[in-house]
Formats: sequence, C-alpha cells, structure tokens
Amino acid sequence: MPLLGKAEKGQLEQLILQRITDHYEKHGSAALLDEGLRIVVDAQGVQIDRGEMPDPLAAVPVRSLFTALCYLAAEAPMVPRDALPSLATEATSAAAAQINRIVSG
Repeated sequence: MPLLGKAEKGQLEQLILQRITDHYEKHGSAALLDEGLRIVVDAQGVQIDRGEMPDPLAAVPVRSLFTALCYLAAEAPMVPRDALPSLATEATSAAAAQINRIVSG
C-alpha cells in the first residue's frame, strides 16, 4: 500500500507549489533553473535547497522536470509564472514515487 494516496499527493502538491512560488517571487524567474536546485521533502515538510539537506525522504532536481527542461533550452532561460503549477505537479509525482518506494522497498 502506498504511503501517499491521492489526498496526500494533493496536499504535497500544494506545499510544493507554495515553495516554488515563494522561491520565484524572492529570487526571480530564472532562479528556478539554477544548477543543483532541488525540491526536497523531509520530516519538516517541503524545502528548496541546493543539496545541503542530507538524506531527505525525496529530492527532485528542478532541472530534471520536463517543464524546466523546456525552458532551459530557451535563448534566455527563465520559467514564466504560469508554468509554476506544471512544475509543482511534476515535482509531486517524482517526490511521491520516491517516498512510496521507501514503503515498498
């Protein structure tokens, strides 16, 4: 049985979207594409780091997400505000898969 069901994934997605939005507003539209930037889930919740957090439950490099890859290829790499929900959805799927592997592994 997966640790994160549909309801928990929905809550996780909202937390991830909030962190992504906060980072976007604080650092700008290009900052989400910085090398090494990750969305991490640990016992404290959802954070954005650059690899500092050791051994999180899940760690998703932002640049590994399809939406981010699309914008990395642009002449002036930046993520538009309307792409943030897509990034959050993709990060949620990747993080949930990592977390659910812990239970089944």
